Amino acid sequence: MEDFFAHYLSDTHWQIFETGWDPEMQNVHETQLALGNGYVGSRAILEEIPPNCRPGTFFAGLYEGARSLVSELVNAPNPIDFRISIAGEKLGVTAMDIVSHKRILDMYRGILTRRTTFANARKKRFDYQSMRFFSMHDKNMAVMQIYITPLDEDASLTFSSAVDTSITNMGLVTEGEKKHVNIVESKKIGNAYSVSAKTIEKGIFIVYARQVIIKRGRKSQNAPHRTFTLDLKKGETACITNYLFLHTSQRGTVEQTEQFCAKAVAKNVKKGFEQLYREHCGAWKEKWKHANIEIDGDPAVERAVRFNIYHLLIAATENCDDVSIGAKALTGEGYRGHVFWDTEIFCLPFFIYTNPLVARNLLLYRYNRLGPARYIAKELGFQGAMFPWESADTGEETTPSWFKDGNGKIQRVLTMEQEHHITADIAFAVFQYYQATNDVDFLLDYGLEIMLEAARFWASRAVLNRGKKRYDIKRVIGPDEFHENVNNNAYTNFLAQWNLATAAKLCKVFQRAYPARVKALMAKINVKASEITRWRQIAAQLFIPRAKDTGVIEQFEGYFKRKKMPPPELNHNAMPLYPTAIGDISKTQYVKQSDVVMILFLLSDLFSLKTKKTNYAFYEKKTLHNSSLSASIHAALGAEVGEEHKAHHYLEAAAYADLKDVYGNTDMGVHAASLGGVWMACVHGFAGVRIKNGMLTINPKLLSRWKSITCSIKFKGFDIVVHIDEKKVSLSFDSKKKTERLPVRVYGIPRILQANKKISFYKKFKKKVVYDTRGLY
Repeated sequence: MEDFFAHYLSDTHWQIFETGWDPEMQNVHETQLALGNGYVGSRAILEEIPPNCRPGTFFAGLYEGARSLVSELVNAPNPIDFRISIAGEKLGVTAMDIVSHKRILDMYRGILTRRTTFANARKKRFDYQSMRFFSMHDKNMAVMQIYITPLDEDASLTFSSAVDTSITNMGLVTEGEKKHVNIVESKKIGNAYSVSAKTIEKGIFIVYARQVIIKRGRKSQNAPHRTFTLDLKKGETACITNYLFLHTSQRGTVEQTEQFCAKAVAKNVKKGFEQLYREHCGAWKEKWKHANIEIDGDPAVERAVRFNIYHLLIAATENCDDVSIGAKALTGEGYRGHVFWDTEIFCLPFFIYTNPLVARNLLLYRYNRLGPARYIAKELGFQGAMFPWESADTGEETTPSWFKDGNGKIQRVLTMEQEHHITADIAFAVFQYYQATNDVDFLLDYGLEIMLEAARFWASRAVLNRGKKRYDIKRVIGPDEFHENVNNNAYTNFLAQWNLATAAKLCKVFQRAYPARVKALMAKINVKASEITRWRQIAAQLFIPRAKDTGVIEQFEGYFKRKKMPPPELNHNAMPLYPTAIGDISKTQYVKQSDVVMILFLLSDLFSLKTKKTNYAFYEKKTLHNSSLSASIHAALGAEVGEEHKAHHYLEAAAYADLKDVYGNTDMGVHAASLGGVWMACVHGFAGVRIKNGMLTINPKLLSRWKSITCSIKFKGFDIVVHIDEKKVSLSFDSKKKTERLPVRVYGIPRILQANKKISFYKKFKKKVVYDTRGLY
């Protein structure tokens, strides 16, 4: 029997497989094999909608809160609903015997293929094949093509192609399922079938137009109805192509939107499956040109890394500057689709260096919500802007006040009241974008305002301790959420100090270069020179807890007095087990996730190599990695401090977080922060690509088991290809200007790159190279 979709697939290094049908794993696989394009995400449900599947169609930025405690990402009507019955017997994985079953996610081309052979109650076999994609070229378009062949006898098959309008959001245990849309109407427009819905609270239209083409042999026709019957001879194949056009809108009438969608789907039908596929693949090829990472010598990890990059690529789009990336991207309902610090600290670096326009859009999402951030700060008695711990569409605080823990006990959520480092995280992300892109207009029009308002917040958040002649930041939660209500968390204080000092410095620099624009900005938000001077004073006096004798930075004031604990036991993935028998974990020195280690990675230039080694050794054995945000950072810093075995172990833990369901909740969606963390571990950690004093620096820490690593970096308008092997670093960039030059620093030595010329820099030098590893701490 012919495999109709084999020739559409790239090589196996780009493929993720589902082999055999395991109902216990179906929700995990729905996440893993999800499709999308940044505008819409679609969970990889089977077309026949088996029991206990979790359909998920998520539009970026589409939130509703009318029937839930807080706003949540809407699970829209499901357009992937295609059912077949044969003599009253449903064709499906739970209704018939499965002779064989395999699905393939081709990450390079963004397509999902399936081949299942079914046997009915009389042991008669049917070959079912499908392929679908959500176009990366036309973000509103999706196509699903199906081939069905009776293998053992003639058969009469009834097909039903529909949109499932019964979809609900699952909600929390305290809420139950909720429906956020009402169906407006379903009708036929020309050859297209249209289904229209409207969100209950905000009145946003969701319109799907669908046209189904039947092909038997060389003859093609439009499906006569939503449900139709075909009589097929033994060995005869029917091809059913389902063209979809999906659109959301607050403008116009539903009739206008329906007509627009119907015309659009008709246009796509006219193009045909092959042309739509080629356009889609062309867009994906361009994405991978800038995003791919090649790891020679470790094919399994290379594929896992690509899996993480694939899910980043379908999480955001260049086409909108008013949406961001939720903690589960567009692949599930986990965390209600809310936006956390995960986006700016973990996801944004990938886009900064591979697609700066997306990075810019993600930062504009925050800028467009400065108003609510100012309101939050004012309500809590602070100045400036304080960004919410969890954000949806409006920029208001959307963190639930209560949650039910694993023991069924209702617990109060304190993160929105105390985990304030997110404000500095966003300011830090703005500066990282500017450093890598030199986008002065963005900084002066948007980014600097964020940084100034964030600095203003920290200046009001810090409290003068007159007795000790210092400033404290009290009652906070750092990244380590095991320890709440602590004073002077090192991560928070370091980043607040950085925010205050950098905002003041940028004002000084840009007042000289762009006096009129900076003057206008300062007048707009009423920033005085005296206020900036005070920021510098607070930054200089802000307390950073540390132990001078050992060089260990105290995670927060009083941390060293907490109970010392033995290293935790390990699970089958060689990751720490949560010590359930110890009682109140906040009274111990166990750490939930990278905290001090995180700040050593982010503010790398501040710390000596000795300080990094000392603190990595101290905190690594105390960290439980109870969050998916942790392993990748331990991989990146582990590489820098020479802990090769641990660095590789943590890279695998992060890279396989969703592929192996390491945290047991991949069914709720991918871990977006871990996706970005994997890229950072590879590029910033093992490839050693960083920015220092505005210059691109490369100081690789290649794993001994790797022959080489290759990646592409966008830096200040240059597209640079970086290739690193055990002997050398090779760099190149193309330019129409043959005389173009780019200064870089490789292995600690200043170098000059020339346009259109590959230059290699060797690791071994005649002269001894002394790296500046001192730092300030």
